[in-house]
Amino acid sequence: MSLDPVPPVESRDKGTRYSHIHEGEAFDEALVAHWIRQAAALPGWKP
Repeated sequence: MSLDPVPPVESRDKGTRYSHIHEGEAFDEALVAHWIRQAAALPGWKP
C-alpha cells in the first residue's frame, strides 16, 4: 500500500497489494520499474 499508484489486486492483508504478470501478456514496464524504485527506497530494504 506504500506504492503510488497502488498495485491493482487486493489481498486478504489490507497492507498488501499485487500485480499479476503472465507470460506472453503485455505489461507496463515503466510502471513496474517505478514500483521497484519505490520499494527499494522503503526503510528496511537491503539490496
